[in-house]
Amino acid sequence: MYSISTRLKTSLQLGIVSCLLFISPTTIASHHFESMLAQQNPQFDLTDLFVFESEKAGYTSFMIDINPTTSNNGKALFAENGVYNIHIAKDRQLQNGGLTITAYVKGDALIFGIIADANPAVGSKGKQIGRATIGQTVTFKDGIRVWSGAARDPFVGNSAGIIAFREKLAQGKLDLSSFKEGVDLFASLHSSIIVVEVPNSMLPKQMYVYASSAMYLVDKWVQVNRLANPLMTHLFMANNPMEIAEHVGHRPDMDLNRSYAVSAMVLRAITLDKQQPDPVKYADQVAAQLLPDMIPYQAGTKAIYSFEVINGRKPSDDAMDAVLSIFMGRKVTDNANTFDRHPKKFPYVVPVN
Repeated sequence: MYSISTRLKTSLQLGIVSCLLFISPTTIASHHFESMLAQQNPQFDLTDLFVFESEKAGYTSFMIDINPTTSNNGKALFAENGVYNIHIAKDRQLQNGGLTITAYVKGDALIFGIIADANPAVGSKGKQIGRATIGQTVTFKDGIRVWSGAARDPFVGNSAGIIAFREKLAQGKLDLSSFKEGVDLFASLHSSIIVVEVPNSMLPKQMYVYASSAMYLVDKWVQVNRLANPLMTHLFMANNPMEIAEHVGHRPDMDLNRSYAVSAMVLRAITLDKQQPDPVKYADQVAAQLLPDMIPYQAGTKAIYSFEVINGRKPSDDAMDAVLSIFMGRKVTDNANTFDRHPKKFPYVVPVN
């Protein structure tokens, strides 16, 4: 069992700082505006990561959602002064290699690269493998197929419910009634999305995946954001904005330093719930499962992100239900179920024209 991460959005985005402190009616979900850099540069704000079997046998697809301020005008909002990365490791400790697929903007296209390392230096772009105009599907000579563009946000979640739940939890109260309404905020929202389909022959059989973004600021490269499991920062670390800033600014090899923060949040909830026989043991188990923060996936198998099993994550998986259930140690639902924007064909999203 592993865990999750998914969305916040446009109209109320500036309230995210106070939301992290449990005191704001801000629209949130898994990864939105967690750092000052992300607030100032939303083009590098990562909001979701997906890893799943492709429609084409023998291939795995990776998808990263970017920029919660993307509108419905059909224009993807990437930025030229940075790089977007999909890191694919062979182990959770990042000690046995792997690869990183990179993408950066040049004119009206994304330039894709590859690095034979799952944890390269911030700002690395690697060896160029191809160029793809934004909005078009392109297959490179090594069999990698890519698409990028603006699309309907694939995340499904009850943002208002999470906010109310966290506010009550901060007051020492456990109240799941906030999820009764089941309103999916993200049904009408959009993201700038990069999809990369890779032959399994190029991938580790067992992989651990995370995404990061970086930008060149003044005279050096800085990491803007990093994510894997949904709601990791906005739920499991919401008691400590300083821990959140550390998390998104570093790589998974430093994640165990924040185990206590994750364990403490889970312990608070399940102690109030009074249904776990050993709350401390369960809270520590969740922290050990979620950190280092990467999504595990076995190439060639069916992806599923659920309370019981985490093996990759499909765009159509009910991630918020899975995360809430892991957090509580029992099945919980947010009652948001508008799974109507998840095509099974590449690029697996509904583009905005």
